[in-house]
Amino acid sequence: MVLHMPRPFKHPKTGVYYFRMRVPVDLVGAIGKREIKISLGTKEPAAAKELFSAKEQQVTKHWRLLRTKPEPLSQKQIVALSGKVYRKIIEKFDDEPGSPQLWRNIISLAERVAADGNWEQWYGPSADELLLSEDTVTDHESRERLIQQVHQTLLLAAAQQVKKAEGDYSPDPNANRFPPLKPMGTKAKAVTLTDLFKLWERDHLADNGAQGTPADFLQKIEDFKKHLGHENAETVTGLNVSEYCDMLRHDRGLSANTVNGKYLAAIRIIFRVGLAKSRIKADPTANIKVSVPKAIKERPKSFTDAEAKVILACALGDPSSLGQMSELNKLACRWVPWICAYTGARAGEITQLRREDFSEEYGIPFLKITPEAGSVKTGQYRMVPIHPHLVELGLIEFVQSRPQGPLFYIPNDRKRKPGHTQAASVRGKVSDWVRDVAKITDRRVQPNHAWRHRFKTVARDVDIAPRYMDAIQGHEDGSASSDYGENTMKALYREILKLPKYDVKAKMRAH
Repeated sequence: MVLHMPRPFKHPKTGVYYFRMRVPVDLVGAIGKREIKISLGTKEPAAAKELFSAKEQQVTKHWRLLRTKPEPLSQKQIVALSGKVYRKIIEKFDDEPGSPQLWRNIISLAERVAADGNWEQWYGPSADELLLSEDTVTDHESRERLIQQVHQTLLLAAAQQVKKAEGDYSPDPNANRFPPLKPMGTKAKAVTLTDLFKLWERDHLADNGAQGTPADFLQKIEDFKKHLGHENAETVTGLNVSEYCDMLRHDRGLSANTVNGKYLAAIRIIFRVGLAKSRIKADPTANIKVSVPKAIKERPKSFTDAEAKVILACALGDPSSLGQMSELNKLACRWVPWICAYTGARAGEITQLRREDFSEEYGIPFLKITPEAGSVKTGQYRMVPIHPHLVELGLIEFVQSRPQGPLFYIPNDRKRKPGHTQAASVRGKVSDWVRDVAKITDRRVQPNHAWRHRFKTVARDVDIAPRYMDAIQGHEDGSASSDYGENTMKALYREILKLPKYDVKAKMRAH
């Protein structure tokens, strides 16, 4: 998801900068429009940027208050609030109060306003400004009482200014009239890291994002919360984030790549979402960087020919040689490496395959990798022709011998953490088997994902065009041309046939 950060909008004709922002969906009804547009009154970019920031904070606070449940104000709270108006008038004109007649005219105008009943027009904005200054939301009755109290306070302040204008600076009889302003008890709830995570998760899942990503992100966010000792997103600073990244690197010994690409990435994404949705005022991760040194490459990411043959030969062995595991896990160890070798698919995409994901077109057997079966990184289905050697090994017969549903596990309703699926568990079993039984122990190569790298290597050797490699493996090159036309089953099968047969022998084949 691409996030566009709010910035001043320059009017194409006048050159004046504007504050323009889309109203959150849940507040459109309350505000009455889908977008707000307010002139910043300047044509200077630097000034517009500062004014935009101040306006954004004001608007963000207003939206946050709109989401807060209104609560009534007591008489004492109302008088305390109006005291802010009194002190503002007294202090602003303390040295130069102006002429006595000016203040008498203000008193006369205020009395006419009250007589005409124009309370809202004259005092409504002041009452709302008072409430906003205290992050307070109140009900209609309390607001009406506050408006009337502001009127009375204005009369008192104006009368005191008349005395000063006439040269009377004796002690103010109203100085102690207003009680101290205490927290109103209706302040908007602080935005938490959990709130920001849920905002991101909602959009991620709505956009058909990978099902396992929220669980991974949440683990990182929970860890950050533990480090902070709180989860108030509005008080997190850049220094907090920087110190957390340093702790992960130097105290826990995590690699710079892991800290930058996983932990900092998760924190940065939820703050950017919060900023884009006007839930927070600033992104504390904006200037935080974790330098990632260039990786030292000591060997290929793909299996070597020897490693590939060892794994595939081991998979063909007697079931008793596959280790101590359930029969379905043994079947996964038997078939997943072979299918990955000839498709370049992700191991998790294979462990979630169902019987119904196998079919035939133009006499060509194929398997379908689809989000219907489970997580697919791109969110797109694809059909992959089955190499003749897999047919020769008995893959089709194995699939047909299984009941409808997943091939390598029996679905159950046991509750799991998001992302910790049964297919993921089977994938882990295959990974462990590659290490423990097939004895591919080199930690510089991944026991499952290395098939994906190897497929690309072999495909290049036999001159499979990149567009067909990507179509088979589910990679996207980002070009516009890739969205035109279809990669037909005939074309994909023609390319699959270019892959050489793995000449691997075993004493006993296990289906």
